[in-house]
Amino acid sequence: MFNLAAIGDLLVSIGIKLLGAIAIIVIGFIVAGCLSKIILKREKLDASVRSFLSSFVALAVKVLAVISALFALGVPAASFVTVLGSVGLAVGLAMQGALANFAGGILLVVFRPFKVGDHVTLSGNSGVVKNISIFYTTLLSDDNKVITLPNGTLTNAAIVNTTLEDTRRLSVEYTLPMDSDIEAARKALLSAASSNAMILSAIEPPTVNVSTHVEGKITVKLNVWTKGSDYAKLEKELESETAEALDAAGVSHE
Repeated sequence: MFNLAAIGDLLVSIGIKLLGAIAIIVIGFIVAGCLSKIILKREKLDASVRSFLSSFVALAVKVLAVISALFALGVPAASFVTVLGSVGLAVGLAMQGALANFAGGILLVVFRPFKVGDHVTLSGNSGVVKNISIFYTTLLSDDNKVITLPNGTLTNAAIVNTTLEDTRRLSVEYTLPMDSDIEAARKALLSAASSNAMILSAIEPPTVNVSTHVEGKITVKLNVWTKGSDYAKLEKELESETAEALDAAGVSHE
């Protein structure tokens, strides 16, 4: 006959262990979330470091909580280590890409070719860096699209950071017919540039370069210097202002 008392005790014991394991996981995940938020609020840390550490600490605490829960269920440590080693090897082989992304994230935080808030071009994608996590870097493109890039690929790709330097040179280019009045075009472009306060003439006065196309057309290029933070705004303004100036001067352009 079944020993109901023994079965009852066993079920109670299993239930207590199961509840303990669940409590450990729940508390661990809550602690992970709290620590992540605390790190994100540490303004003394660089934003890029905060972003990376936040995701790393959260993941580490969650993994530790799951391991502790398994111990609480009574999984033998020796057996667990053996199984963990085997599973770790299998998972490692299956997740080589993820491990490469993790290593890439560490390199990005250590060598800092860019940081959160920088305007960059990564693997052909341009935008402002919004987040650097342990596996991925997130950009917000100029047309407000969210672009997620794996860190592993970024460490082996060309990185163009347009905000590291305080100033940048901006060029606005037009194609003119061969019989255009070049001097009128030059004066119109320089006049448009002289009226914009974002142009830093102290670094170098605005210049206009002229070249001839093989197709028999003329290219005029206005070159100015501005603050890196003003680049995008000035580019839009100059494109409009220079086009209006050429139109007012009677210069046809493309």
